[in-house]
Amino acid sequence: MTIQEEEYSIIEECRRGASEVYAVLVERYQEMIYNVAYRMIGDSEAARDIAQESFIAAYTALKDFRYGSKFSTWLCSIVMNRCRDYLRSQKQMVPLDGISELVAKGPNPEVILSDKQTARDLHSALKAMPEDYRQVIVLKHFEDLDYREMEAILGVSANALKVKTYRAREWLKKYIEKGHGQDG
Repeated sequence: MTIQEEEYSIIEECRRGASEVYAVLVERYQEMIYNVAYRMIGDSEAARDIAQESFIAAYTALKDFRYGSKFSTWLCSIVMNRCRDYLRSQKQMVPLDGISELVAKGPNPEVILSDKQTARDLHSALKAMPEDYRQVIVLKHFEDLDYREMEAILGVSANALKVKTYRAREWLKKYIEKGHGQDG
């Protein structure tokens, strides 16, 4: 049985009232969903809340789940919508803390210092990046999703997402080249 078949079976059991089996899906995707939320909004407490709300929303909407798509893709679209709602309600960009954790630390102090500067630059760029660009960067480069999965999550064609991802990378490159990410 494939993971997708197992998930379909769990969804069917939930639809028949066996809600306790939903915990398997929560366990499987809680880290991914939290990471997406955190990278989109940059607040760990709010990301935890959004992740929890997303799992609850997904459970209550299981009747609307369309077989043929991946549960993780469907769930990710729910969390992205919740993140968009949260960002709209904040009326400002929330700082993205913890990017430095993503940067591997080398044994050489100069490498560590350089990595920390790169992380600060990336943090600054993600914070300043337009939301639609940040979405594609997070999904493509942090969550390693393919364009078809991104298409299902964002409701934008794969070809349009390729263009948007290219433009987002170019935006990021120009932003950092101009020194916006630098302290000062």
